[in-house]
Amino acid sequence: MRHPLLHSLLFAGALAVFLEQSQAQVPSSAFVNFEARQTNPLRLSPDGRWLCAVNSADARLSVFDATQTPPVLTYEIPVGIEPVSVNPLTNDEVWVVNELSDSVSIVSLSRGIVTDTINVKDEPADVVFAGAFAFVSVAGNNEVRVYSTSTHALVKTIPLNGQQPRALAVSPNGTRIYVAFAESGNRTTLIPADKAPSQPKPTNRSLPQPPKVGLIVDATDTTWRKVIKYTMPDNDVAEIDTSTLAVTRYFPRVGTSNLGLAVQPTTGDIFVTNTDARNLVHFEPNLRAHFVDNRVTRISNAGGALRISDLNPGVNYSVLPNPSAQATALGQPTAIVFAPQGTFAYVAAFGSDRIAKMNADGTVASRIDLAGAAVNPRNKRGPRGLALNAGSGKLYSLNRISNTISVVDTAANAVVSEVPVGGFDPTPVVIKNGRGFLYDARLSGNGTVSCASCHLDGTNDRLAWDLGDPNGQMQNVVGPASLTGATTTFPMHPMKGPMTTQTLKGLKNLAPLHWRGDRAGFTSFSPAFASLLGGSQLTPADMDAFAQFVETMNLPPNPNQQLDRTLPPTHAGGNPAAGMNTFRTEPYTTTISCNMCHKVDPGPGTDKTFTSGPVMQQPQTMKVPQLRTLYQKKFFNTASGAVSLDGFGLTHDGTDPGLFAFISRPVFTNFTNDTVRKTNISAFLLCLDTGTAPAVGFTRTVTATNVADPAVTNDWTVLQSQAAASNIDLIAKGTVDGAQRGLVYDPVNNSYLSDKTGVGPFSQAELQAKIAAGDILSITGVPLGSGVRMGIDRDLDGRLDGDPLVVAALP
Repeated sequence: MRHPLLHSLLFAGALAVFLEQSQAQVPSSAFVNFEARQTNPLRLSPDGRWLCAVNSADARLSVFDATQTPPVLTYEIPVGIEPVSVNPLTNDEVWVVNELSDSVSIVSLSRGIVTDTINVKDEPADVVFAGAFAFVSVAGNNEVRVYSTSTHALVKTIPLNGQQPRALAVSPNGTRIYVAFAESGNRTTLIPADKAPSQPKPTNRSLPQPPKVGLIVDATDTTWRKVIKYTMPDNDVAEIDTSTLAVTRYFPRVGTSNLGLAVQPTTGDIFVTNTDARNLVHFEPNLRAHFVDNRVTRISNAGGALRISDLNPGVNYSVLPNPSAQATALGQPTAIVFAPQGTFAYVAAFGSDRIAKMNADGTVASRIDLAGAAVNPRNKRGPRGLALNAGSGKLYSLNRISNTISVVDTAANAVVSEVPVGGFDPTPVVIKNGRGFLYDARLSGNGTVSCASCHLDGTNDRLAWDLGDPNGQMQNVVGPASLTGATTTFPMHPMKGPMTTQTLKGLKNLAPLHWRGDRAGFTSFSPAFASLLGGSQLTPADMDAFAQFVETMNLPPNPNQQLDRTLPPTHAGGNPAAGMNTFRTEPYTTTISCNMCHKVDPGPGTDKTFTSGPVMQQPQTMKVPQLRTLYQKKFFNTASGAVSLDGFGLTHDGTDPGLFAFISRPVFTNFTNDTVRKTNISAFLLCLDTGTAPAVGFTRTVTATNVADPAVTNDWTVLQSQAAASNIDLIAKGTVDGAQRGLVYDPVNNSYLSDKTGVGPFSQAELQAKIAAGDILSITGVPLGSGVRMGIDRDLDGRLDGDPLVVAALP
């Protein structure tokens, strides 16, 4: 008989008979999308037998027998949430990096379970090995952490001067580790509006004088040395000595978004797949279909000299549409892998569904189409990771969008088979139908760019762009004014000036959209497919599918909150709790508090109204923006002599270097000179809830050696309390009485339900006793509503994971 809680969560009525490859659809409520940023999602074991792939959608490691063609799925092992990279240390021990879980799962293939979990905040991205050490890139903290491969203890934390370190590679002799910064910027920054020259006159003579706006410039431009008193290193790749565990060199000017990294096996030269932003070019018509260049940059190991190879050297960007370019273009290169002799390499063009075979001199020798010539975003592959077995003549491509692996015969230069990444794909139809529209570069007029060229994996490129149009039209936007609430018409000039790229995550229920609120909803961005991408506007049905997908993307937890979703006692030199009180209740001028417009009680930090320019002492009217991602904008430093990693900060154009500077504006009459209140407000907003509880993804692997550890017991208790508070669901994976089991926590009865009929339920004390006797369990907080699917009933077909395939019925 089923447990009553299970009865309410599984399908009511009779359960159908499903084949092993069940086509049952997972309800959207049971799947929460964080749009994982895969880094190195596919690697071969040292002996070449096992092809290890992350199944980001299903939170599992898939292991294929690569001795067979096509490769045969042999193991599926639950790991953390949103696995993005994998690397086998041995033929049995595999390390899996989980972005959303902020962890590394240590997997034993022979045992089929996670044997240890290393917690690594914030947003770990990749792992490589050298000697007795494992090196883990920590994108959210701009650092690499070094762990012992034997004890898994932290050996050293290496801070880095670069943004979002993700892809890692090892030198041929193992003495150097290389780190690519995925969002390094390009040394561009902003001249504030009060110091910038006036905009040129509109070419549309019916337009009024454009507003006063800032100016995007190169930080080294001597014209602005009296304004730009800080320096920007523009570090793109770091080199770490594996013996001293110290940074030995940085390599600048490699690219803006550096997503792939490999070392040539004979020369030791470093190759970086990247896109280079052209945001110094002003106005949308001048950037149409050419706002980034797609490149591979070679860094000389000897002296650091750069050799840049344009992957699309023959494209005439002035011709639109350009079918010949679309047929061969390589957009958004993400991965690169070398042949053993280093004479050539393969490059994955994520945006184009192509793999390029590249000669040692950087020229493209041939292209392999993964999805055919027709443009079909609903059937896009999206090659994200590559693994080469030169001995067998097989190249493997993990395709992020289709969640498949393509097998390429390297002699024929053609795809010979394609297999699913896992035995089950829980991705809802709404995501499958719409995801490709974000990433498909073939929708552009020449096949080189997509929305994701700036909105990397649904986030942003940390840059500002001037996408105004001197020949455009005025736009009247109608909406409620902040403070008064009265509906007002706000005229918007098409020469809007610099605007920083905004994340697409967490947009649901935030319309109107964009900095000026001049997009009534997401479908209002449809004209950009023609005006910016240089292609054709999407059909209403396609644009609606795109919009529905975008609304599934959620923000990750705020790493500055505590595990129980409370504010820390101190942060960034301030008191977040005191800052929350000031923000909510204390007026910054007359009777107006921050919370009156930036609703956080509860809310994302916006009431979705408009603030006229004069109210905030700005030249343009802006929508009240959400505040949930402010913790990510803390690396712009305009102090004299400072080294700034970012060139843009807060507000629509990135003028202010931080919250303290923003609150120091004269409009905040009561706070302007109050250092304590400004510091406290800053601390609070840097800890603002993102809508995802911090316990989502958090994992403790409990073994006989740590089951009695008070820290482990305390975390387990906190996770149970978070499940009881409906902030998360709680699952456990591992062994019970020596058998592999999945469990889900029932907070009503304080017990754990099993994936096997007739086994359990278990109390926490019973599980602890079993662990002390030799079992291993990984306890994980998962998004609310997903616990049954992830814990005990993977495909929600009504049959528990541990049950045999039988006809069954609920009582």
